[in-house]
Amino acid sequence: MQKLTLIITLLFAIFGMQLSAQERPAEPTPFVRKKLVKEVKIQNKAEKYDKSSELLRKAFAQYPEAATDAELCNYELTAQRQLASQQSRAIFLNQRPDTARYFNHILEAYRYALRTDSLDRLPDAKGRIRPKYSSNVSAALTDFRNNLRSGGKWFFKKKDYAHSLPMLETYLQTIDHPLVQKEKVSASVQPLDVDSVEMARLAVVAAFSNQQYAKVLRYEPITAVDSTQRALMLELKAKSFQQLGDEQNYLQTLQMGFMHYPLYDYFYTSLLSHYNAVPDYQQSLAVLDRLLQLQPRDRKFLYLKGKMLQGQHQLDEAIQVFQQTIQLAPDDAEAHAALGNVYLEKAHDFYNRTNLKIGDKDYAKNRRYLNSLYTLSMKSFEQARQFNENDSHLWLSGLRETYYKLNKGKELKALEQRY
Repeated sequence: MQKLTLIITLLFAIFGMQLSAQERPAEPTPFVRKKLVKEVKIQNKAEKYDKSSELLRKAFAQYPEAATDAELCNYELTAQRQLASQQSRAIFLNQRPDTARYFNHILEAYRYALRTDSLDRLPDAKGRIRPKYSSNVSAALTDFRNNLRSGGKWFFKKKDYAHSLPMLETYLQTIDHPLVQKEKVSASVQPLDVDSVEMARLAVVAAFSNQQYAKVLRYEPITAVDSTQRALMLELKAKSFQQLGDEQNYLQTLQMGFMHYPLYDYFYTSLLSHYNAVPDYQQSLAVLDRLLQLQPRDRKFLYLKGKMLQGQHQLDEAIQVFQQTIQLAPDDAEAHAALGNVYLEKAHDFYNRTNLKIGDKDYAKNRRYLNSLYTLSMKSFEQARQFNENDSHLWLSGLRETYYKLNKGKELKALEQRY
């Protein structure tokens, strides 16, 4: 009996060990650097650079020591350069080239060139820095620089900002890299700083379109050295601050934009919207006054100023501005209606503060003045109706009130019957 118990116990122990072994995760395959290098060289010799790149990428993803190995990164740089060259030959020979793939190889070559250089410059065990791969890195950074720029533009024109932005960023981030050989300025080649400004402008637009607002703010300062599309750059900068919730810098950018480009729609309309929401009507009027200094006969600016003055209850000033607006455009139904509303508001004010009881010594004089305001208002609404009868909201309510106040029963009845 004791022997049977012992056998059963041993069986359970063995079975338990087997289960435990099955449940334990398999040990990861150790990284064998020598084997990987050998396989990569074999693929490269056969010009199967896509295969060697695949081997290297898997190793980088699986083994941290591979991802931080300068020599292996240099092999990946070489693979990407060769893959780009293969696509370049296909483009040249018109053999169904994959342009997007070509530019992606260019970008990857740049990324691994920078990664190789960074690892290659780490000090060794004795603290010495002895880079081995500078030649390959420099060649890649220099030879493909124009292609990197072209790739950013190519994707940008297709509105593929997700692919355009990384190429533009990489170009900008390597402007001052010590291994980038400066391009020679000639009649056919633009100076590098001009290219960098153009790339920065594209990067700002691409970043904004991709909702990467912090990157808009990163690259916008580079564009400030050139006035080309400067107003647009400031607009995207302001909008990015707004999207990031930075109201102070948003307002400062609007003010800067308005100072330099006062007639650029975005700046003055956004400032007016901001000041009206605060509200700060004096600032709104200051904006409109500057616009009218630049374009004194602009109907839109005059009309906006009239509405602003009316909103501040500066009715006499509003009447004067609306009259100027009508002088510029006698058939402006909106301006006629706005003038009618101001006269109507003056009539309401006068009625509320004046004693109009029959028998009062000033009754006749006050009634005549009040009726004159209603008459001026009525005529303005009739003009608005004449020039835009289809848009009855401009004048219908005003005409009803003024006809009623002036005892024009015949006109009021005709108006009610029709509308």
